[in-house]
Amino acid sequence: MIRQQIRRVLEDKFDVPLPDVGVELSDNFLHGDYASSVAFGIAKTLNRKPQEIAEEISSELKKHTDVFLSVEPVSGFINFRLASSLLYKELGEIMTRGEEYGASDFHKGQRARVEYISANPTGPLHIGNARGGPLGETIAKSLEKIGYEVLREYYHNDSGTQVEKMGETLWYWYEKLQGKETEFPEGGYKGDYLKELGEAALETHGKEMSRDVLTQFALDSIYKENFETIKKMGIRFDSFVKESELLQSGKTMAVVEKLKELGMAKEQEGALWFAPGDEFLGDREAVLVRSSGQPTYFASDAAYHMEKFTSGYDLVVTVLGSNHHGHIPKLQAIARASGFALENFQVPLYQYVRVKRGDEVLKMSKRAGTYVTAKEVLDEVGPDAFIFFLLMSAPNTHMDFDLELAKEQSQKNPVYYIQYAHARCASILKKAEESGLKPLNLETLNFSFLKEPEELSIIKKMIQFPEVVEDTAHDFQVQRLPHYALELARIFHNFYEKHRVITESEDLTIARLNLVVAIQKILKGTLRLMGVEAPEVM
Repeated sequence: MIRQQIRRVLEDKFDVPLPDVGVELSDNFLHGDYASSVAFGIAKTLNRKPQEIAEEISSELKKHTDVFLSVEPVSGFINFRLASSLLYKELGEIMTRGEEYGASDFHKGQRARVEYISANPTGPLHIGNARGGPLGETIAKSLEKIGYEVLREYYHNDSGTQVEKMGETLWYWYEKLQGKETEFPEGGYKGDYLKELGEAALETHGKEMSRDVLTQFALDSIYKENFETIKKMGIRFDSFVKESELLQSGKTMAVVEKLKELGMAKEQEGALWFAPGDEFLGDREAVLVRSSGQPTYFASDAAYHMEKFTSGYDLVVTVLGSNHHGHIPKLQAIARASGFALENFQVPLYQYVRVKRGDEVLKMSKRAGTYVTAKEVLDEVGPDAFIFFLLMSAPNTHMDFDLELAKEQSQKNPVYYIQYAHARCASILKKAEESGLKPLNLETLNFSFLKEPEELSIIKKMIQFPEVVEDTAHDFQVQRLPHYALELARIFHNFYEKHRVITESEDLTIARLNLVVAIQKILKGTLRLMGVEAPEVM
């Protein structure tokens, strides 16, 4: 809303590319409700002082008395105080639009492909990979909220050396469980899960399985188990692509040949490398075809991404773990070769997750052998806490997942604190209805009875929601959503502790009941974007 007003002024007054218009809720309400540093964003281009630009923008914005009570330029920043009439009008918008508040059709008619999780196929989904699940799903929902049609994708890299290594380890257990003398393979996978699969294979198919059939049995079993975990996170995919199918169909080698034709592949050390301009010849992960003639994982990924870039979609998002950061420049080169604009190809990275129980760091599970599985954590804390905690930290930062805090049924637990705020709203409205009170028709409602600082703070926070959604959909900093919900819940709890909703004044009571309805809608909308439930009873 404020952002739109500033954009209009920039378009009218300054002939420069529009910068990102940052508008933040003020830390000190003595200075105003919001503040913007937009003048700094164009000062260098205009070769003018930020304060001069801020004064010029402010003089225009002051004309909009229906929006701003005051607009003050201070040291290049612009401080805004909103008119009460605007706050009441926006509160009415929340009531009218309900769950559609915050949605826009800015990108209506545009399509986005979002790939995420794409777990290691050789074992149970671990907590690190699982972090990409809520991240990707929240990105997809945020994009849908601003008008995109979204295709959710899962890539199953079910071929290559890691699968061969798994097959060797599985074969060891399959033979050992039959009483045969055998040695554990060098570099084999640790943990009990492959032993469990060997036992399941013997029980289901007997002793006559070939190594290839046994490996495929394990891949299918692991895939099925991992998707049971993914479904518990509330995630459903629209598209599933298997590396093995890309190889068997010839699509991988077709793209390799195309890259050779484009002069983007070069032979070295008996292998074929992806090397546009000799750029990646020192990167072992840039090999397309090994000296043995076997295509690599990257060759299939190049084929998969080239298909994405030429599929007519407007935005391509690939969510990856930070250990794949070296993959990005190569995929960007594939995008350029496909004629796809780099600004429309985004690769959000997420960092490692450390699981703690109190002060104890959990390093592995017996079943997985080397890491903590997502299923273990999900089963222990439940999907809501699992998702919320994974979203709370910026994706590009390492995070600690505190099992004890995630399970705690108290206000110390942030997701419980927010859900309790939603349930408290439902309880207030239920009690009011039992007393014969209910929110009135908006046409006859007078919000001007809401004058307390705590009431106005709630409204100011709620009307930030559209900008929270827009910012998240554009920069993928999904931690913005849980922190926004947490702050709104805090402001609401503070209001509730200081003021009664049902008062001796019927007009004030009705206005406050409608305020509670609006809070409930915004909390629910924010939780839904994260894939977290909004309970009415706790």
